[in-house]
Amino acid sequence: MTAGSARETWVRDQFPALRSGEARMDGPAGSQVPVPVIRAMVRYLEADNANSGGLFSASVSTDSLIGRARDAMAGFLGCRPEEVGFGQNASTVNLLLSRAAVRSLRPGDEIVVTRLDHDSNIDPWLEGAKDVGAKVVMVDARDDTTLDMDGLAAAIGERTRVVAFPWACNATGTMTDVAQISAMAHAAGALSWVDATHFAPHGPIDVTAVEADVAICSPYKFFGPHLGVFYAKQGLLEGWLPLHVRASAPQSPAQLLEPGTLPGESLAGLVAAVEYIQSLGWPWIREQEARLGTAFLEGLPPAWELYGLGTMNGRTATFAIGARSKAPSEWAAALAADGIAVTAGHFRATRMMERLGLPAGAVRVGFLHYNTLEEVERVLAALGGLGAG
Repeated sequence: MTAGSARETWVRDQFPALRSGEARMDGPAGSQVPVPVIRAMVRYLEADNANSGGLFSASVSTDSLIGRARDAMAGFLGCRPEEVGFGQNASTVNLLLSRAAVRSLRPGDEIVVTRLDHDSNIDPWLEGAKDVGAKVVMVDARDDTTLDMDGLAAAIGERTRVVAFPWACNATGTMTDVAQISAMAHAAGALSWVDATHFAPHGPIDVTAVEADVAICSPYKFFGPHLGVFYAKQGLLEGWLPLHVRASAPQSPAQLLEPGTLPGESLAGLVAAVEYIQSLGWPWIREQEARLGTAFLEGLPPAWELYGLGTMNGRTATFAIGARSKAPSEWAAALAADGIAVTAGHFRATRMMERLGLPAGAVRVGFLHYNTLEEVERVLAALGGLGAG
């Protein structure tokens, strides 16, 4: 850590998991959790643990918490509280929402997906399309892992009903132009359906500004608990046929897609996670990640191949790398033995790995704002030693 950086010192102190001495570069698989989030979850379980809808104090507090969680995520996503819903995780949420959307499609309708997507924003569409006789069209990635925008334009037509794509690829960190893709979808009368899960810890999201119709993310990727969150544009859900169980009358259509009791402790942690990010501010978080990512790119040993963009322009600080003399899992195990946590495999971005010709996947090194330049230097030195071997 650079000398004299009081904010960096404060940030490190917020994350108990970082005290072990292990360099945690597995953030793309799930971030670590700061003290305020942990305390908020414990506090809820100690004092307010109750189901909603009761007249006693703990239940009233739980109802209030649910409202505060919707408000917090509305601010985080740039939408209205009534457009926010919760679920188990992003994959499950996307499955539920896509099934509801597909039930309103007709034979011959088309759904556009991309190779940059996580499988959870592709496979549910493939299954749903089978049920209603719709067609799924896959848009390719370019050699540099960016989305083929010409291919996207050609794929969107008069039968397109949904354009599903990621804000950023979880395997390579490559970002998309969400506003432009949304505009292309809307010009054809289709929905803009954005998986924001990977991007959420890296920068601000404003679904209204980019004119997204649906956006999905997971708080455990942005310093919160395991939970799924979705935004659905007001008025959209009324035309769907959601899969749901009979319950009390919902206050908003989004609640039809929240079967069962919401996890109060996770909602408490979610509110604290959003407040933590607000306390730092996105400008500092983005600047910190840009510093870390630039240092990594400039110092990557030549024995290692980078799969993706070579600068921090148009990407997050998530890097897919490989040295083909060994399998990615072997490299990850060697780094783990050196106290460096990375992930290896296809990261459920199987179509991107296929596009890159990597059947065993890659090594993924990911930096979040709580990482340090010293940790970047540490992993670069380790990669240099392994590559030389």
